[in-house]
Amino acid sequence: MAGHSKHQDTSCQQCGQETPAELLAACRAAGLRRTQLLENVLEVLRTHAEPVKIGGLLQARGIRGTCDPATLYRLLQRLETKGLVRRIGLHERAAHFTLHRAHHHDYVVCRECGDVATLKMECPVEKLENEVGRRTGFREVYHELQFYGVCPKCSARSA
Repeated sequence: MAGHSKHQDTSCQQCGQETPAELLAACRAAGLRRTQLLENVLEVLRTHAEPVKIGGLLQARGIRGTCDPATLYRLLQRLETKGLVRRIGLHERAAHFTLHRAHHHDYVVCRECGDVATLKMECPVEKLENEVGRRTGFREVYHELQFYGVCPKCSARSA
């Protein structure tokens, strides 16, 4: 969850390699209290290479029936504020969540339905990111890239 390395495959071999103990240690270092909900949310996000909608989290094993949507959303907001989780999508509508990993994925978001797809291509901003660090003297420079468009399902519906 610290520095960011690049890769381009959604069947990423790096995703899910963080241990639950490492994730909990990062949360503890960020000042978060260990709870069963926190552990369960981290486990769901750790084992999903693709971002997960809040509705998917609410239905996940270990979370379903244990909390209301507002409680889960507040936890996700705290995790996002601490830099441990990344929110992807169109504001509150159809937000997806993923761990803020030591490597990153870039995404394209549908403006109609809010679905998120991981880009399966080399990161187009990596060289610019390195140049920004070199020119400004900033260290640990990273980016979060999201493109927006209309997905094939929504395009077919409107045609």
